[in-house]
Amino acid sequence: MRNEFLLLLFIFGIYNGQAQELPPVVNFGPNLYSAGNQNWMIDQAENKNFYFANSTGLLEYNGENWNLYPVPNNTIVRSIKAIEDRIYTGAYMEAGYWEKNELGILEYTSLVPKFDGGIGDGEQFWDIEFLDDLVIFRSFAGVYFYEPLKNSITKMENPRGKPVSGIFKLNNELYYQLVGDGLFKIKSGTSQLVIPEEELEGVTITHVYFSEDELCIISGKTRFFIWKDASLKKVIKPVNNDLGYPNILDVVDLPNGGMILGTVGKGVVEIDASGNVINTFNQENVLLNNTVLDLLLDKAGNLWAGLDYGISYIDLNSTFRSFLDNRGEIGSVYASYENNGDLYLGTNQGLYLKNADSEKFKLIAGTNGQVWFIDKIGDKIFCGHDNGTYIIAKDKAVKISDRLGTWLVKAYTNNLFIQGHYNGISLLRNNGNSFEVLPMLKNFPHSTKFLEIDENLDVWVSNEHKGVFRIRLNDSLNGYKEIENYKFPGESGITSSIFKFNDTLYYSSKENVYQYNRELNQFSVDNQINKLVSEYPRVSGKMVSEKENIKVWGFAPKGIYSIQPAPLKNDYSLDFTFIDEEFRNIAIGYENVNSLEAEGYLLGVANGYLKFNEKDKVPGEAEVTLDKIEVSALDASARKVNLEKPGSFKFRDNNISFNFSTPVHDKYNKALYSYRLLGLSPNWSKWGNSSVVKFENLGFGDYTFEVKAKIGEKVTESVEYEFTIARPYYLSNLAILGYVFVFGFILYMVHILNKRHHRKTIADNEKALRMKNLEAEREIIKLRNEKLEQEMANKNRELAVSAMSLIKKNEFLTNIKDKLKTSGDSAKVKSVIRTIDKDISEEDNWKFFKKAFSNADKDFFKKLKSKHPDLTSNDLKLCAYLRLNLSSKEIAPLLNISVKSVEIKRYRLRKKMNLDRETNLTEYILAL
Repeated sequence: MRNEFLLLLFIFGIYNGQAQELPPVVNFGPNLYSAGNQNWMIDQAENKNFYFANSTGLLEYNGENWNLYPVPNNTIVRSIKAIEDRIYTGAYMEAGYWEKNELGILEYTSLVPKFDGGIGDGEQFWDIEFLDDLVIFRSFAGVYFYEPLKNSITKMENPRGKPVSGIFKLNNELYYQLVGDGLFKIKSGTSQLVIPEEELEGVTITHVYFSEDELCIISGKTRFFIWKDASLKKVIKPVNNDLGYPNILDVVDLPNGGMILGTVGKGVVEIDASGNVINTFNQENVLLNNTVLDLLLDKAGNLWAGLDYGISYIDLNSTFRSFLDNRGEIGSVYASYENNGDLYLGTNQGLYLKNADSEKFKLIAGTNGQVWFIDKIGDKIFCGHDNGTYIIAKDKAVKISDRLGTWLVKAYTNNLFIQGHYNGISLLRNNGNSFEVLPMLKNFPHSTKFLEIDENLDVWVSNEHKGVFRIRLNDSLNGYKEIENYKFPGESGITSSIFKFNDTLYYSSKENVYQYNRELNQFSVDNQINKLVSEYPRVSGKMVSEKENIKVWGFAPKGIYSIQPAPLKNDYSLDFTFIDEEFRNIAIGYENVNSLEAEGYLLGVANGYLKFNEKDKVPGEAEVTLDKIEVSALDASARKVNLEKPGSFKFRDNNISFNFSTPVHDKYNKALYSYRLLGLSPNWSKWGNSSVVKFENLGFGDYTFEVKAKIGEKVTESVEYEFTIARPYYLSNLAILGYVFVFGFILYMVHILNKRHHRKTIADNEKALRMKNLEAEREIIKLRNEKLEQEMANKNRELAVSAMSLIKKNEFLTNIKDKLKTSGDSAKVKSVIRTIDKDISEEDNWKFFKKAFSNADKDFFKKLKSKHPDLTSNDLKLCAYLRLNLSSKEIAPLLNISVKSVEIKRYRLRKKMNLDRETNLTEYILAL
């Protein structure tokens, strides 16, 4: 029965979790910083970097990157102190300091050799302080003073050799506690007893401070004491009533008089000057671990906690306060409303209330389930719920409508209220003591998540799929007498909304904000609000208008923004509050923000809510720093380079990476970076959160890398690094000189070859010309020869004709002579015969023939005489006839002899010419 009661109490009853609204907290686990779990001490250097005495070495954090530096003997670092450009550390049997070299890497210098007599066996250094230019190391074995200028160490006198349990710097004086001897301080180099052991009675001091000029101490058991009138008086603080007496390992004072306690098992506890608990940070709400080893209040007033497991950062100065429902007992907040200090939260699990005088949320009975809406209209608080509509009075909920799914409720007239449902619209009439539920609006089955009422009582509804409707209700309020649908082509209506702002109606999609123009009866993107929001990407089209339409909110990936009328001109101004989407993580389209009564706003998130003030702290001065530069050749390991002077790299080392950082630790407002590489591009990169950039395969030349950071809207000065990439060996000055020489030689050779070619071309042209001339001459000679041959042929024909004529004539005369000889032997016949013989042997015939023959073959007789000078004129005649290729029979008439006589002559001619038998006489003569 008891178990059933507890189950019902869980379902319908009270969530008793502490509704603690905490400042922003950022946790760093060992997996993130890649070092040991424990962080024994923390300090901040002048460059705003943080250093942690980690169980595996010195841990450095620059706001972006973590670096671990083990001590030489690889032991736990217990203490740390940043002094100017040195980081002093104390460890097991080791003490020394770290300095950055020109590569930006910390290098260690051990001070162990400076200890007179060395360090005791097993000695560990638990504290380091700095006072009067002395670095003070504390171990249980003693207190050591290191003087950097002299590089020497002296040990504080401790005649009785009592263990030193702690040292404390207060008002520029050094206090220390000796176990069993009391609390001392050093003044003018001499130890003075402050509180004797008889008064301490074994109390181990953790912290000393002044309150109203009285010395106060806090013990390791969270006991508070005042040293007054030579007596140590115990004081009970409210924190002891709340938390008891947990062990504490460190305490820091706050500027407002309060304190931060680092406890063992209770986490971080903030108390005010009176000892009242303000905040408790522990493993149940925000921390990684409940054991706090060290605390540090940094230069910006933020708190750092070194834990037994990890590191936590607490932004005490932020106006942000968050309630985180890590156990899911409240759920995601979709609506909120504050009434006289009572805070209502509408979540996916019900309606919760935290009274003004309470620290706990409780579920209002009967409201379990999805709540979409909570607000006060007139004098009534309405709640829109998954199963209907409720009126809320303090912690009571009365259901007035059971219509399925009420998105919202708005006033329609004095006694009428309009409801937007999952499946349409309905109205409520306030009859004074009760509400009358009117019928659903006919012929309008559309989901009505957003609606507005104009001055004509027209109802404007935005629907994710249908666009915007303008509805004029009928007199019975159960239907409409006029409806108009406004479409938005090309726009996605998902997450869209409709709202009124500054007495003007707007429709908002994720892409644009449309203003309604009554005269044109249309929506237009040409408006001031759309121009303002176009500069920011949006996660959804939902925009939330505050009451009285004085301000409207929108939601971007990096934060949320408000728009309000500008105070001095007819325009609007936009204020951006940086809360990254990862911290809001509410369902898209269900973003919600509500103004609080006193000051500030409440933003619903997936696991609770976030309170903030638009006038949050302005980011302090920040600088971007180049932390590391590495260069490498292709596929080779990178090497670090000197940060203090311009770089000069070989051409093969043309891959260069830059690591940079800005020591900004705002949880909701991260640093963004923009960079450029002059020599490669004059354009700045887009803002991004990456703190590393790498350039590959850069060409030779001079470069300047510039980077700047942006925190919120504030942009830092840029820092730069100049470097040069040398020319490759094949483009070095010597190589270029060689190339010039080779090029000149090539030009010279080309000139020589060209000249030779030119000469050869001229020679070839001349030769070709000569050949052409020769061919022409040959052609001329040929033509001449042909002409001569033609003339010779003509003359030969004439000669042949002449010879044949002579031959015919002589044959004719010979025949006549032969016939005359047979006719008688008269004197007349003989006279005729003599005349014929005379004509046949006429010398004139031969002369005529010789002249014709010489014209036809001029050099024949010369050649014949030169070869055969013994030839007679008769021999020459025979040769001339043979030259004409005449037969013996044809020659006989010409010589007026018989054929036989011709043969004899031929025989004799062969003899004179000394021709052998194989040589044909005619062919020989023809060949001359």
